[in-house]
Amino acid sequence: MTIINLGYTAPINREGQSVLTISQAWAGLERKVRHAEEFVPLISACEVLDEQKPKEKGNDQQVEAITRNVTFRGNNGDPGRVVKEVCKLYPPCRVDFHQEDGSKIANYITYGPSGEDKDLWMTYVFEWRHPDVKEGSDEAGALKIKHKTTAKMAVESSIETIRRLVAEGKL
Repeated sequence: MTIINLGYTAPINREGQSVLTISQAWAGLERKVRHAEEFVPLISACEVLDEQKPKEKGNDQQVEAITRNVTFRGNNGDPGRVVKEVCKLYPPCRVDFHQEDGSKIANYITYGPSGEDKDLWMTYVFEWRHPDVKEGSDEAGALKIKHKTTAKMAVESSIETIRRLVAEGKL
């Protein structure tokens, strides 16, 4: 089995751009949980299966939890792969995604050294599990390179989408 752990971080507010607030960035992550296809080009569909608010319906959880199916785009016309995830929201800075195979993803909004909104950063951390890939193999090395590219794309496209939705007045 191969487990690939990696992360990617990018500034939410780059020089010359309007400053997004932590509230706007958080609203974007909340929307991403329900509409992942708007934020990550590798995802073609997102279906919310269940939503539980904290202390609702007799549960004792302290956070909002959303169960969803996301469909990843297939290659060369192949049908996409559907992955069930439980998403746990920790306002205003973190969403954890737990997949059935044990893979985990965390999305963070953090402040940089200034502690101001102009210095916000977005980080995605991934734990990808590949039970059929031998640790240290050429295939594992190729997957690590592929996942590094995917991590960067996911963060950058999420920031771009949040900026666009704010400009359109949707967040």
